[in-house]
Amino acid sequence: MDNDADIAEVVSAILGDEGYAVETLSAQDHPSIAAAVGIHEPDCILLDGSRGSGFGDSWTEAAYLAARRRSVPTIMFSAHSDAVAEANEGTSDRATAARFAAVVAKPFSVDELLGAVGEAVGRSEPFDHSPAGERARTDELVSRLRAAGATDVRAGNRREWATFGSVHDEHIYQLYWWQRLGLYIVGRYDPDARLETLGRYFELEAAIAAALPPAAVGANTGTSFGRDL
Repeated sequence: MDNDADIAEVVSAILGDEGYAVETLSAQDHPSIAAAVGIHEPDCILLDGSRGSGFGDSWTEAAYLAARRRSVPTIMFSAHSDAVAEANEGTSDRATAARFAAVVAKPFSVDELLGAVGEAVGRSEPFDHSPAGERARTDELVSRLRAAGATDVRAGNRREWATFGSVHDEHIYQLYWWQRLGLYIVGRYDPDARLETLGRYFELEAAIAAALPPAAVGANTGTSFGRDL
């Protein structure tokens, strides 16, 4: 993710020649980042500074990437010397939350870039696209729904999808992972089986809470960095 198109092109060329599959993202607002990560589930991200001085809002985005269910190793990629020094020192609250896999200062060398990406990718647990991986994620979804107070949970076998009820009302709810958009879609059926969309969410915690609010079930489902649309 880089807001300099020329640097993004050079980095893509270097990493592509090394055999990596590369996607670039120039927009660095949270919805764009969260959606891109959800769609591609990358093994590593190079994150440039966004709006504001220094590394800007990218500190927050790095913390979000580190805190995801499947965390994504993130490399600070910045020309701001103060931000680079802070990340390398790693003692500030935001540097601790960001948990950078590596720090690459601009201007950069090819060896430094490839070394940082290789180290970061080596820390990543590859995203499992196999039927077994889909089944494991669906099983986790079912488990988390039941823990949040869902009843009569019915799930699919090939994607994160479920219909379920709640002990707190008589509605039937539906939750689906729309991978092409990187979003969880949550809906509720009325008595005539018409579906009302309750929201679209980047993180599963927020999606479950939309149908089964933590206050209603007397338990906290945890803090989510996901934001609804």
